Amino acid sequence: MKYILTFMVLALCGSLALAQTDAKAKAILDKTVEHIKSYPAVEIVFDLSMINKAEDINETHHGKAYMKDKMYRIDVMDVVNYFDGEVIYTYMPDQEEVNIKNPDENEDEMLNPSILFDIHNQKFTQKLVEDKDGKAYIELTPKQTHKQISKIGVWINTKTNMVEKVTSFGKDGNDVVITIKSLKKPEKELDVTFFRFDKDAHPEVDVIDLR
Repeated sequence: MKYILTFMVLALCGSLALAQTDAKAKAILDKTVEHIKSYPAVEIVFDLSMINKAEDINETHHGKAYMKDKMYRIDVMDVVNYFDGEVIYTYMPDQEEVNIKNPDENEDEMLNPSILFDIHNQKFTQKLVEDKDGKAYIELTPKQTHKQISKIGVWINTKTNMVEKVTSFGKDGNDVVITIKSLKKPEKELDVTFFRFDKDAHPEVDVIDLR
């Protein structure tokens, strides 16, 4: 679940798209990232699919995410993940439990959308595979061997400068696909409380503070 969440944040904020080898790919990706960063906050509706052809696995989960500055809130697979810029809240409604923790250094790098725009600048090579009829497909390959990922595919609408789909191709045959259904500015302004689990509103929930 931690790997899926990490990939999800990377995909939804578009920061997987920052690498520095193919000039044409970089130009497309830079425009896309610039467009997404122009929003004061974003509300994203997406489908998360997990596929393994060898084991005949193909399951899809619907989700919604909100991002603003360093903060995010992602609701998918019956878990709501909050990050208010300092603390991570993992809320599991079915178990009536929430875990609260400070991010470790690795999580701070991998799960913080604002940091990701810079941290992945040098970690992927990129290749523009196809650019046709307003659709571009770009492949990103880790510069250093990655334990789980062989490559990442990014599909972009070059007319709207929006990411439409991101696929993580797993070395073990497990592929994770994020399909963006919509990305827009939230109707209401989001303050920091939106990115925190509200313990008072859920008195029945067991709070496990791991800080």
